[in-house]
Amino acid sequence: DYGWKMPASKTRRVRNTAAVLMLASGISHIAQLWFRDVDASALLLALTGMYYLVLALGLSGRSRFTLWITTASVAASASFGLLEWSPQSPEMLLAWHILIDAAVALLCLYVLYQNRYSLMD
Repeated sequence: DYGWKMPASKTRRVRNTAAVLMLASGISHIAQLWFRDVDASALLLALTGMYYLVLALGLSGRSRFTLWITTASVAASASFGLLEWSPQSPEMLLAWHILIDAAVALLCLYVLYQNRYSLMD
């Protein structure tokens, strides 16, 4: 009987969803090398993409530390993305990255919350 607690399989699905979103975001960050001039900012985006791929791999595991690191990383990335956002000339790829980052942060926080309060009886 789980009562109000969420079964582990549901938190696993939420965590896997976050991992898939991170994987897609990481690939899209790296893929920008083929569509942009290769300069310092493009290389920084590719490095960010590789970092996201490592985080996606970590999210497929069981570590709570990975959840915290991912939440902090994507929240910071979304914040910096919002600073670059221009409503006059919106860049759709940037909007997609901000949206994915925000979604992953919320999913990770949800799993952390469920893990925290499912351990407290």
